[in-house]
Amino acid sequence: MDGRRGALVEILESGAYWLFYVVSVCGALLHWNSGNGLLAALCAFAAVSGALLIARTHPRPLAHG
Repeated sequence: MDGRRGALVEILESGAYWLFYVVSVCGALLHWNSGNGLLAALCAFAAVSGALLIARTHPRPLAHG
């Protein structure tokens, strides 16, 4: 049961990071379009953080060689 629970936690974690990324990008675009540069920059920083979190949890392919 631990193996399936661990897999479920990994899927939920990855999904949460993707949701964080998408909402941050949308927020950055919305704030930029409405002329609020400070909040746009804050949301863009959050989007970059989300992308880094996604990259950290994404499984790495095996090296060929």
